[in-house]
This record gives sequence, structure tokens and C-alpha cells, in this order.
Amino acid sequence: MAAILTTAVPDRAAVDLVTARLPLRLVALDPIHHGAGVSGNTTLIRRQTVIAGDGTLADVPFISGNSVRHHLRAALAEHAVRVLEVPEHGLAKRVVDLLWSGGALTETGNQIDLEAQRRMDALAPMVSLLGYSARSDIVSGPLRADHVHVVCAQNAWRLPSDLAEVPHAQMWEGQTAGEEFGTRHDAAHSAGRWISPEDAVTMIDKTTQMIYDMQVIRPGTRLWGTLYLDNATRAHADALAVAVDEAWPHDGDRRIARLGGKTAQGFGRCQLDVDLSPLGEIAEARTRHEDLLRGHRDAILELLAATVG
Repeated sequence: MAAILTTAVPDRAAVDLVTARLPLRLVALDPIHHGAGVSGNTTLIRRQTVIAGDGTLADVPFISGNSVRHHLRAALAEHAVRVLEVPEHGLAKRVVDLLWSGGALTETGNQIDLEAQRRMDALAPMVSLLGYSARSDIVSGPLRADHVHVVCAQNAWRLPSDLAEVPHAQMWEGQTAGEEFGTRHDAAHSAGRWISPEDAVTMIDKTTQMIYDMQVIRPGTRLWGTLYLDNATRAHADALAVAVDEAWPHDGDRRIARLGGKTAQGFGRCQLDVDLSPLGEIAEARTRHEDLLRGHRDAILELLAATVG
């Protein structure tokens, strides 16, 4: 039985629904990797089989919409725990899963708790914006993310009009993909003096160096995608503005996005052009979102804990 919460939620009398379309235009500044399994020693990049304009089949690299959503969700989670001043080791594992990955089903049944969903929309839009699973409920959110596609000849039939005439639209899809490799070195090469004499004896003629290699989308490739917000609350729109600003922040006069995997190793850095004005003034959206979190801190933490059981 879910816990019954009695704390107040923000006034819902005035409904301010937001529908927005946010085109994303990107240029890869570094290689982008989005894994699709392994062939031999090479990690493959995800590809989508398409029927090109000339009727031939082509396997074209792309970045999944789910990967885009993951970056936004993780940025919102990091922002939330910071603003809520959650202490280190202060969240249950199920709450962490809810914030960072959308949770999981933990109970059977089909009884929908509408009041709990409404409370989540009102108090924790950073969770409900992207949808979540908890107990026996799967709750969809108002944010949709298209796949991010490369600009190339095989995608010419579906290119947005503003990209149809760029030189990249004449490129063969194979020109957008390449390979990167690296090595993981044996730590003894740089830190051998810290290894005990006993272990040093067993290391003779042994090494842990490993070469890895992966397929990537090449730097300079142009890409496009779109985010959609459908009949969302103002709180959801504010959360999306914060998500984009946190996940893809400004670096000087340009906004930088990181897509795909291995971003901690230098992959996935892109220059991003996106017009966030359909969401309102970004500074005001951030202020509203952070005021909501700070003003209802205890109720939010209570709600998150009760939602996952």
C-alpha cells in the first residue's frame, strides 16, 4: 500500500499548457560513438537501415532519441539533488533509479494511482517530464525526442528544408563514419614503484595493455533532430529549459552538446543550435523551477520515496 501524503502541492487552478517544437541543429566537434555491439575487437556504431531516394538500401549512422533523453534526464537528476541539497548517501537506490533512469516496475497489477501522478507533475516535473515507471505504473511524459540523424545523401529524402542545400547533403553516408582506437596501459608503466615486491615478481613477462577500437561519426558531420513538448504544464516546460541548459550548456558564445557514449573520454562533443524561446525566458524558467524544488523540498523527497515504495 503506497504511503498517503498530506503535504500541500502548488495551486493547480490555472492551467497553462505548453506545446513546443524545438529543432536541433548540430555539428560534431569530436567523434561521436553510440554503441551497437561488437564485431571482433571493434565496437560498432548504431545504424538505421533506410531506403534511400534512389531506391537502394543504406545503413546510415544515427543517435537514438532514447540516448538524447538519457542525457537530459541525467542532467535534471544532477540538478535536482544539488538544488534539493540531498546529502551524500541520502537517497534509496530505487529513488536514484527513478531520477536517473526513470525507475522500474516492482509490483504486479493494473491499478493506476492518478493522484500520485498528479502530485508528481506538480512537485517533481523533472521526473514526470520524461515519464517513469514505479510500482505497477508506467507513466508517459510530455517530452518526445526524435532520433538524431546525419546529414548525407542517403538521408536527403527526409532532410529539413534548411539543410537540403548544404554541401554535406551530397556526401555518401560512409564518409560520415570512421574508426577511433586507443589503448589501456598497464599501470606498472607509470606507477610501478608503488607495487609490492611480491606482486612485482609475478608480473614478469605479463601486461594488461589492451587496444580498443570503435566506429564513430566523424568530426565535422552535421546532424539534426527535434524535441517536442506536447500539452505540457508550465512546470514541465521550465524543467525542459533547465534540462537543456544543464545538459548542453553555453561555452562562450556557443552551446555545446554531448551525444552518445564515452563522453567522459572526449567523445560526442557537438556545437548545438537550438531556439528555446518557445519555452519562455530561460532565466525565469530556471528561477521558477528551482523555487519549486526549494520551496517543497521535504514534500518532494517524501513523494519520491513513496512513489518507489
